[in-house]
Amino acid sequence: MSDIQSCATGTLEEVGSRDHSVTSEYRIYGPPGAGKTTSLSRQIVRAVGRFGTGSVLVTSFSRAAATELVGRDLPVESSKIGTLHAHCYRALGCPAIAEAHVKEWNRLNPHLKITSVNRNRKLDGDEESEDQDSGTATGGDRALQELNRLRGRVVPPDHWPATVREFARMWKEYKSTRGLFDFCDLIETALLDFHFAPERPSVIFVDEAQDLNKMQLTLLRKWGAHCRYFIVCGDEDQTVFSFSGASPEAMLDPDIPDDHKIILKQSYRVPRAVHAAADRLIRQVTRRQEKEYLPRPADGTVLRLSQGGYKSPDYWILKTALTHLERGKTVMFLASCSYMLQPVIAVLRKNAIPFHNPYRRTNGFWNPIRDGKKKSAASRILSLLSAHPDFGCNPRLWTYRDLALWTEWLVTEGIFKPCAKAVIDAGRDADPVAIEILDQIFEPRALESLLECFEGSYRKLLDWWRRRVTATVHSRVRFPADVVMTRGPQALMDRPRVIVGTIHSVKGGEADVVFLFPDLSRSGDAAYQRHGASRDAVIRLFYVGLTRARETLYICQRESPLAVTI
Repeated sequence: MSDIQSCATGTLEEVGSRDHSVTSEYRIYGPPGAGKTTSLSRQIVRAVGRFGTGSVLVTSFSRAAATELVGRDLPVESSKIGTLHAHCYRALGCPAIAEAHVKEWNRLNPHLKITSVNRNRKLDGDEESEDQDSGTATGGDRALQELNRLRGRVVPPDHWPATVREFARMWKEYKSTRGLFDFCDLIETALLDFHFAPERPSVIFVDEAQDLNKMQLTLLRKWGAHCRYFIVCGDEDQTVFSFSGASPEAMLDPDIPDDHKIILKQSYRVPRAVHAAADRLIRQVTRRQEKEYLPRPADGTVLRLSQGGYKSPDYWILKTALTHLERGKTVMFLASCSYMLQPVIAVLRKNAIPFHNPYRRTNGFWNPIRDGKKKSAASRILSLLSAHPDFGCNPRLWTYRDLALWTEWLVTEGIFKPCAKAVIDAGRDADPVAIEILDQIFEPRALESLLECFEGSYRKLLDWWRRRVTATVHSRVRFPADVVMTRGPQALMDRPRVIVGTIHSVKGGEADVVFLFPDLSRSGDAAYQRHGASRDAVIRLFYVGLTRARETLYICQRESPLAVTI
């Protein structure tokens, strides 16, 4: 039986104007697709209008999400927008970050190596390691994650496992002797030392609160108590970062007056059939806030595939997905662990179907085309083809920038004259390249074959190039080249209509059609078989997966008994 919080009675118009004798905290609950970003953005506009542009502090799980809340037209100071870690980092004087300085640690502790992180990406919330079953985590990574999870949940050290206490002792000594702060130290130190938020804002906005742990929300509530009011916005039903210490209780406790709670009840994404399936699933958890949550006025479809699981997506799943893609729909493939996506990615590559994950752009495995990245294989191919007459409606002469890009990966012997690189480097990037310049760069036979291919189709020109790139880049060239050969150059420039990712990685995203693999790893299934918080965490993860679908949801076949029942 679920432990259900009392129902909300507040409204958005009343935020900031209710009785604050008990608390000045307001909670906005935003179920999937209910316009949370829009509603919170309007509250920010309202607060800025009342108290001024320097009066608000905005924080979310990622800087990108916080920036989206503020929007382009609202002159909120950039220092007031970002993740909680980033706000604390600046308030503490930008200390050296331990996780970005692990070279010496790894030399001293080879059995507990820690993967170095990019400080700025981590501070911006772009490097969350959500897949603990991928096989890439080291012993040190797992130990540090467990330490941070326990610290984030504010579990007393004498309740930690002995192995965690020993790792914590070693890690603390390493940090203190080198003057380093780890990411958890940023929050913990701010909680101890700072009674007020940086620059003492009048209003604090906390987005994606369900993904913050107890320590983080304790800090924000401490700061918020000194503001006129503060808003905690999220949906505890969508808590998926339990591995970092996040829990529904961190958002739900302490309880606040009902007139300080606001439910955004209307979904603009989830249709009736998907909503019904998701509602049945989420009602299995043991604790949640009661919500009136309405589907959008469309029937939608939930289908269970009789054939095709994550290990065998090459016929039924591919055939079904292609039917939707031919109708112009967007398609999303979701799994609980990244290794379960490898077969579907292999099928997409084999069939030259462009795909990406716009919510995890730094993951090259999920973003092989890397659209817009200057030196990606796709950019080099487009630079090569840009001068061909068949290149869309705007073919142009090669520029020196184009030439530098598509020649850089070519083998040297038999193709370039000795002075080739100097000639290319001497030109200005935007200047067009005349035929005389090509004659200075290429050996006669190479130039003759190049021009002969140029007179043919763009496919012939691309084939000339891909046969002559160095062996070290063959694997990087293959997929974008296959896409062009099969679907034309425009396919590299268009936004892919296929999204691939773990459920963690696409939280906040949506697609017309979602294929959801119900399978679990061994550790995931062990959690699912237990009762209480562990099982609830798995249910919430798949609730998020279901509610990405705007029109059609496919529940794929399970590959083993290790799977969620949906």
